[in-house]
Amino acid sequence: MEREEATTEETKETTRIKATINVDEEEVDETPTKRRRNMPVSIVWQHFERLKGDPNEPYARCKYCGATYACHSKRNGTGTMKNHLESCKKYPFERKRDSFQKTSPFKPKEETAKTDPLQLVCEPKEETDGDGSSQVLCESINSESCRETLAEMIIMEALPFKFVESKGFKRFVSKLTGSQEPKFVVPSRFTIARDILKIYVNEKQKLKDIFVKMKCKVCLTTDCWTSEQNINYMVLTAHFVDCDWKLHKKILSFSQIESHNGHTIGKAIEKNLKDWGIKRIVTLTADNASSNDASIAFLIKRFNKGLICNGEYMHVKSYSQILNLIVCDVFKDHNESIGRIRNAVRYVRSSPARLMKFKKCAENEKISSNSVVCLDFPNRWDSTYVMLEVALKFAKAFDRLENDEDAYRNDMPPTNEDWAIARLLIRFLKVFYNVTLKVSGSLYTTSNVVFHEICRIQNCLQLNGDSGNKMLSTMAKNMKAKFDKYWEDDEKKNNILLCIAVVLDPRYKLKCLKYCWNNLFGPDIAMTKTRIVENALRRLFHEYNIGPSSSNCNSSSASCSTSVSASASACDFANEIHSYDCMALDTIMDVDVKDEVETDVDLDYGITNSFKDVETTTLDKESEIDVYLLESLAPADSYFDILHWWKQNEHRFEVLSRISRDILAIPVSTVSSESTFNIGGCVVNSNRCSVAPKMMEALICTHNWLNTNPINLEIHNQDLEEDLRFEEGFRAVMDGEKDVEDMEDFV
Repeated sequence: MEREEATTEETKETTRIKATINVDEEEVDETPTKRRRNMPVSIVWQHFERLKGDPNEPYARCKYCGATYACHSKRNGTGTMKNHLESCKKYPFERKRDSFQKTSPFKPKEETAKTDPLQLVCEPKEETDGDGSSQVLCESINSESCRETLAEMIIMEALPFKFVESKGFKRFVSKLTGSQEPKFVVPSRFTIARDILKIYVNEKQKLKDIFVKMKCKVCLTTDCWTSEQNINYMVLTAHFVDCDWKLHKKILSFSQIESHNGHTIGKAIEKNLKDWGIKRIVTLTADNASSNDASIAFLIKRFNKGLICNGEYMHVKSYSQILNLIVCDVFKDHNESIGRIRNAVRYVRSSPARLMKFKKCAENEKISSNSVVCLDFPNRWDSTYVMLEVALKFAKAFDRLENDEDAYRNDMPPTNEDWAIARLLIRFLKVFYNVTLKVSGSLYTTSNVVFHEICRIQNCLQLNGDSGNKMLSTMAKNMKAKFDKYWEDDEKKNNILLCIAVVLDPRYKLKCLKYCWNNLFGPDIAMTKTRIVENALRRLFHEYNIGPSSSNCNSSSASCSTSVSASASACDFANEIHSYDCMALDTIMDVDVKDEVETDVDLDYGITNSFKDVETTTLDKESEIDVYLLESLAPADSYFDILHWWKQNEHRFEVLSRISRDILAIPVSTVSSESTFNIGGCVVNSNRCSVAPKMMEALICTHNWLNTNPINLEIHNQDLEEDLRFEEGFRAVMDGEKDVEDMEDFV
């Protein structure tokens, strides 16, 4: 009897302790077999009190928050009151429940050593199935982390918010997590929108902290866009080199503006820079519109103390846009020939049957090319160039198709003269196409490259302007007149910082500038221009030397390198220079259309290709500039990484390295900002016209901050071989010729 009473007392004490620690435990099984009348059935009565009233409709009130619940013993029970205690905000004994649910996946044994030390390894079991040993691990699944990742997916893939409420996605999540006991509750579109704004605010604050920590100067690019809803947007992008000498591109703003007026754009840029706390600007790259001249004049007044050389070299023209303006006139002069080739390509691509027929024609002509003819965007000359280049490879196939198919023959196919003109355009414009690709990059340095490319174009126009071919000579002279309009012998129209960038390239320095100008303009003009660049560099050196340090990277390089996400460095771009070739295009019109080898010949026109370390004037080693200029040139390796070179020599050239960090970050094209509008067109289209401008900005900016993959600007030829094989297999399945299991797998 004494033992039974002792057991009863222990049971009561255990029940009381569990009630103060965790509300999930049941007490019914712990009570004595002989239950006293006044004893509560459940532990919830230690936290609820019965209210006086109708005994047939009893209610109980929470002692902490005052919430009332029906508590009839047969109709209601105590389950509702238990659930309330789990979420009661005033419950004094609440212990935060673990939101991490455990799964037990198999992982390779070598990965086990790399896992978090806090991660539990449950019953390690070796598996020998031929793929190596593995262990059973207990991994944590955090619902909040999953929701954040879902929001990031919506941002990075430009998906609509209602995607999370679609039946297909919910069904996928249900199958993925298990329909009986789901581990992740899909949020609503309003919740996901709130999560996206939260990510935007957090990522923006991280980037702000980086700018404050580095105290670096930034180079800017800007451009404007009008959406389908007739709303004007302006994008502002910052380019900078971090403490670890990595080049970065970050969108600062995608804001709505009233108009494309220069003063309006200037005020919008000023507002955004103040919001980010950026006061020190190197350059602003914008197109050649007159409104940008007004906006830059406005910014020079507002940020005069934070500009180098009082803002004299702030404006950098978009060289890709200038090249576009020069080349587009050439295509306008040959619209009829290009139009007939475009119609031929459109005919072939109009249906799968015609494409297959064309492919057979190519096989009969023994054309071994994996490329497939593709249509162009008429407002983009580079895509027209690619269309013509690929179509020329299949000129024989088009001729055979004309003989075999009456419908194509009646559609005004290209003539031999059209193909000859296309071949001439491709050979002549190849240098412009390659230069456009080089200067349009944003994840490698372009400021030290553009000078060489402009010299290449100028040399090309001069050589072909004297050609004996009338058509070629006319094209070259017309382009030369427009070229001189933008790049004539005027220092005010050519940003001298881009020449300084060549000097800061240890492969070339001042010697290369003098060599190139001597070949183009003669020794007198070359000497004058070289002296102007050297004086500008010394003025810049003096300004950096007496002024405050442009960056505190030397003291915090380790912390900065971990906080800034890694971007593709300059070594990602192989600045390959081909052999020097001054060959003109006199005989192109006489080349037979059937000759395909000629279209693959690469004419370079490079002047710096034959440049070598020439003799220079003697300088006194009074400063870093003198020491740097007198040193021998670095090897002109095609994979030379200029940022890596300055990182290794930063301790030797303290001031010059700071100048290089700012100058080498200058973008010479607005393509990095223009590419943002492609994302904007996906975010705001005719089906998503209700997206507010502020939400639009959050989506665009966060998309850039989260997506660190480099943007490939090169237009590749469409290789549709796999698509064609898939379509053929799909047709065979639909026609019952083979089973779906027999279809080829594509990785």
